[in-house]
Amino acid sequence: MRSKLAILLFVPNLIGYARMIMAVCAATCLPTHLWAFLQLMVLSMLTDMLDGIAARKLNQCSRFGEMLDIVADNACRTLAWLALFVVSGEKMSHLDAALCVIIPTMEWVTMMATQIAAFDNGKHWKNNNGNAPWLVKEIFRGGFWNPIGALTIAGIFGLPLAKLARLTGSIGPTFAPVLDWLIVLLYIGRAIGARAEIWVIASFLDKVLDGDRTPPQGFTHKTQ
Repeated sequence: MRSKLAILLFVPNLIGYARMIMAVCAATCLPTHLWAFLQLMVLSMLTDMLDGIAARKLNQCSRFGEMLDIVADNACRTLAWLALFVVSGEKMSHLDAALCVIIPTMEWVTMMATQIAAFDNGKHWKNNNGNAPWLVKEIFRGGFWNPIGALTIAGIFGLPLAKLARLTGSIGPTFAPVLDWLIVLLYIGRAIGARAEIWVIASFLDKVLDGDRTPPQGFTHKTQ
């Protein structure tokens, strides 16, 4: 039997800790060292692929590692939207301001819903989509390794960083038109991701409300 310390020191979990440290370091770069911020964020997001590969190759898959990976992902993406909010200032549109609040909130609620479901039925969160609409199943097919899944992941991770790079002119005027078209594609990917998140959250709330219809014995609602 593996010890708790051994699980905490699994190689994929060490990668997860490193990603969290990179996110913290990136936060300290705001708002003045934006190029360093972007580099650290991209590095943290790219290493997201390494922990899964390490877990499978080294037979070091763990529930703790799954949660750590998702927390690291959400922390990086939330920080990216926060950076966009901070740097944009008065230049920020009403749409972007709303996205900076709505998207991180949806991502954290989705994380909560998927992890609770995974604990309830013992399945990996990526496999809890048996009754999902076609588009949602297609996103998850092959662990996101398909065109729609790849576009979705690119939109989820890349949209705030691409918008930040465009806003600050980090890539220079030569590549600005290319980045503009890339942002359009990333918006499409993020919209597809939002469709999956809405389904996850709606399914979770449906189960919660079903449970509330027949509260367990001894359960009483709080009264004023």
